[in-house]
Amino acid sequence: MVAKRLLVSDLDGTLLGDDGALRRFAAWLEPRRASYSVVYATGRHRSSVLDAIEADGLPSPDALISAVGTEIHNASGHVWPGWRARFDESHGPRARAALRMLRWLELQERERQSALKASYNVRGLTQTDLRFIQQVLSAAAVDAKLVYSGGLHLDIIPAGSGKGEAARFVAGALGIPENRVLTFGDSGNDGELLAKGFHGTIVANALPELRLAIGDHVYRSPLRFADGVLDGIRFWSER
Repeated sequence: MVAKRLLVSDLDGTLLGDDGALRRFAAWLEPRRASYSVVYATGRHRSSVLDAIEADGLPSPDALISAVGTEIHNASGHVWPGWRARFDESHGPRARAALRMLRWLELQERERQSALKASYNVRGLTQTDLRFIQQVLSAAAVDAKLVYSGGLHLDIIPAGSGKGEAARFVAGALGIPENRVLTFGDSGNDGELLAKGFHGTIVANALPELRLAIGDHVYRSPLRFADGVLDGIRFWSER
């Protein structure tokens, strides 16, 4: 029996953004659920994704990677065993405390903060700025990964977390080899998801920050949003 493929896709700007394309994706997927497991990997929190599933017609996933890869839930909504136990539950508060001195970092609203994630709005960060923030965190003994996307959103998450690491964790738990994992994205916080050795696809409407950061190992679809996801599935399925 041929092993399942695992589809791991970002939501906003990838599966979401064109209602007609999403309907085409959902119609294609429905008769093929026995051959494909589906995981959403998003910066949103789980409750926001559940709202989108109901409001936008997203197919129900087999697992949900949320909060920029700091949380994983299974299809029943239960926390995926073994993931959060890897990380220090004080990471978020410690990161926020360490960065309080940087007045030019604007904290996002309370609901976007968590025990594992500190999230900010700050425009136009350069690589020098990011290195400085990393140095401040390191000096406070906060072992962190910085995820910057859209030229605005900065997430401070534990080292070893993130969309790519979470996708690898889920694939391993499901017994799906990495060469059967297809990933899809459109922005900077999808970079790791597309650089982890999976079969990655960048949709045509992707932000320049992603297109410039990712090399030629990914497929660059000429189609936008969920049509680009379908195109990527077909591209990699022929190989």
